[in-house]
Amino acid sequence: MLDTTPEIQKIQHEIFQRKTISERFLLGVELISFGRKVMEGNIKQNNPGINDLDLKIEVFKRCYSNTFTDQEKQNIIEFFKNHHNNRQPNPHKVQ
Repeated sequence: MLDTTPEIQKIQHEIFQRKTISERFLLGVELISFGRKVMEGNIKQNNPGINDLDLKIEVFKRCYSNTFTDQEKQNIIEFFKNHHNNRQPNPHKVQ
C-alpha cells in the first residue's frame, strides 16, 4: 500500500538521512519488532488460545514460506519442537 504523496516521501527521506547510522539501525529494529507484534496479534486473533510454540511456528511459516523448501521448513519446525521441549526457562523474558 502506498498512500504517501511523493512530496511527503521526500520529506521523510530527508529526515531519515539526517539520522545517525545508529539511529537508523534502531528504527529498523523497532519496525521489525512492531511488524512481528502485529503478525503475532493477527495469528492470536485467528487462533485463540494458541501456545507459544505454535505461535513461533506460525510466525516462522509466514516469514519464510518462500525462503525454504518444504523439507527444510519441516526440519526447522522439528528443531523448534525439540528445542522447545528441552529448553531452560529464560529468566530475562519479559511477560
